[in-house]
Amino acid sequence: MNKFAYLVVASALAVSAFGQGQINLNNRGLALVNDASGKPLTGTTFVAQVWYGASASTLTSSFAPSPFRASTTTYPGSWNPAAAGGPGAIATLTGFAPGSTVTMQVAVWDSALAGVGAAQALSKTAGTGLSETFTYAIPADPLAIPGGMEGLKSFNLAAGGGTPVVPEPTTIALGALGAAALLLRRRK
Repeated sequence: MNKFAYLVVASALAVSAFGQGQINLNNRGLALVNDASGKPLTGTTFVAQVWYGASASTLTSSFAPSPFRASTTTYPGSWNPAAAGGPGAIATLTGFAPGSTVTMQVAVWDSALAGVGAAQALSKTAGTGLSETFTYAIPADPLAIPGGMEGLKSFNLAAGGGTPVVPEPTTIALGALGAAALLLRRRK
């Protein structure tokens, strides 16, 4: 009898998974995210987070942030949802059934900067990025291969932010030695 009860519960859980819509969170080969100067964004300290809801005013759900691809990638300006900490390429849109339409928006920020996160990106703080809202129609067939990011348009980070350039101590020491050598040479 216990085996039968476990089988019924497991079947109910498996079938209930089909009641949720799914999305492919990859933007590789689609719209790109650029820095403030228009150059495609790379580097694993930058992250993208996809927010979704029933309309543009109700974007309250989100997936875990996905790091951007490394600077050596052949796909600059795209994030990697399957990387460590990301949600994976295929994710479930909780609360949305197959056949429904979801409104989405992408927030981007540099996770290496202290105090910068999704809230700053959503409020368009300098050095962060926010896409236009776009919609995704979840396939009505629960077994269909999900799409999702096709409606995303390329966007840039807001100007004025970014990591300040701080030279390494050895660079400062070499610069000081060079300046001292120039001063000594001038005296002679």
